[in-house]
Amino acid sequence: MVATDSGTSNPDGVAVEAERERALAAVVMFKKFNPPMFDGKKIEPWMVESWIDSMETLFKDLYTLEKDKVHLATHCLEKSAKVWWKRVKRNQASNLSSIVWKEFWGLMFSNYFPDSEKKKVQNQFRKLRQGNHSVGEYEREFSQIIDCVPDVVWDDKDRTDWFERGLRPKIYKVVRILKLTTFAEVLDQALWVEHGNAYVRVECESFEKERDKGKK
Repeated sequence: MVATDSGTSNPDGVAVEAERERALAAVVMFKKFNPPMFDGKKIEPWMVESWIDSMETLFKDLYTLEKDKVHLATHCLEKSAKVWWKRVKRNQASNLSSIVWKEFWGLMFSNYFPDSEKKKVQNQFRKLRQGNHSVGEYEREFSQIIDCVPDVVWDDKDRTDWFERGLRPKIYKVVRILKLTTFAEVLDQALWVEHGNAYVRVECESFEKERDKGKK
């Protein structure tokens, strides 16, 4: 119990102390789950996106309060990333406590994913094709870019069109005929076509082997 000089309790002081203990307990619990560290050595958008995604998953699992998220996340910064955060705190000393989680990761992306890098990723997205990758691998790279630069597509239809155009020609021709309207539908159908192509290829190879045996 926090007391004043006159010996009476100070409600404000008690509340502050209780909040301090609660925040400390949140940090202790958070660290028990070995959250991933971020050192900021490389200016790499995928690393930032992956780290933030890991943080959000852990926050969800621990039912973390919104007001605790930034404080907990900054405990996972080290080396150059920790230096960066100290600089942010100096520059925003007056309103630092008001920074919410969304603003924090916005600052992270601004620092570790500058406009010059963003333009490179946007160009990479426009040139992205399935090529020799599987549909699943192509989708992961496609979605990863959108996670980092959401404004490369306007809506689900635009996302669907970009993805469809990047499919391997044999898969694209089949999917295009169906005139599907959602990304989920196009992805699902592309996977089925790919699976069917693989099955036919295996059957043809098996047939050719049996035929060759018969000639001997």
